[in-house]
Amino acid sequence: MLEAGTVRIVDTREESLKGAMMVVGFPTHGLVGSVAASYLVHALDMTLVAYMISEEFPPTVIMEEGVVSAPVRLYASKLVCGVDRSCDQLVVAIADIQPPVAMLNQLGRVLLDWAEARGIQLVVAIEGQPIESDVRGDARVVAMANRAAAPLLEKYTFPAANGVVTGLAGGLLLGAIGRTMPVLCLVAQAHKDYPDARAAAKVIETVNPLVPLLVFDTKPLREKARQIEAEVRKTLQQTRESMSSMRERETEGPGEMYR
Repeated sequence: MLEAGTVRIVDTREESLKGAMMVVGFPTHGLVGSVAASYLVHALDMTLVAYMISEEFPPTVIMEEGVVSAPVRLYASKLVCGVDRSCDQLVVAIADIQPPVAMLNQLGRVLLDWAEARGIQLVVAIEGQPIESDVRGDARVVAMANRAAAPLLEKYTFPAANGVVTGLAGGLLLGAIGRTMPVLCLVAQAHKDYPDARAAAKVIETVNPLVPLLVFDTKPLREKARQIEAEVRKTLQQTRESMSSMRERETEGPGEMYR
C-alpha cells in the first residue's frame, strides 16, 4: 500500500509491472480520458491490480453486477510476449469521479510514486482540449512531456504543444518535473458539451506505437461511439445527481420531527 497525505493506493495483486506503460484517464473535457481508459480496460480484458481511496473523495462506489468497486482503479493487461521474448504490458488508471481540484497535485504525485515503485517505465496522461463545434474528421492530438520524455516527441513524431494544461494531467506533469521516469500528456480536441469517443479513438491510435506488441483495434470504438458516450455520460450524470441530492439535503437541514 502506498500512502501520501490523504490519498492511498491499495494493491490487490503483487504481479510484476516492471517495464510497463501506464495510461491515466480521468474525467476531462469530452471525457476523452475516461472513454479511452474504459475502452482499453474492456478491450484487453484487463485485471484489477490496485485501487485508490481518500477521505476527500465523494462518497461514491461503482457497481458491476451488484459488486462494488472503488471509483479510482488501476488495471493491468496480461503479459504479451513477442517471438524475441520482449514483452509489453499496459497499465490503466481510470476514474469514475471528478476529484476535488485541491487534491489533483497530490493525486498526480501519488500515481507517479506508485508507478516508480512498481517499475513502470512510461506514464501517458490523456487530456481533452474543449472546442465549440464538432470536429470534421479526426481530432488533432498534440503532446507535452517532462524532460525525461522529451526525446519521445521526436522519436514518435508527436506534434509538440504550446500553452497550458490543467486538471489531473497538469498535476501529473507538475509532479514529473525533475523525475527520471518519462511522463507524456496527449491532448486531443474534444467537444466541450458531450463525451467524444471519436477523439478517444484517435488518442488510442496515437498511443499504439508506444506498445507495438499490443494491437488496439479502434474500429469498434468508432462504430460504438454513441453507445460508449451514452454509458459514460449516464455514469457521471448519476454521480452528479447523487452528490447534488446530498448537498440539497444538507442545506435543507433536519426534517420536521427534529424541529
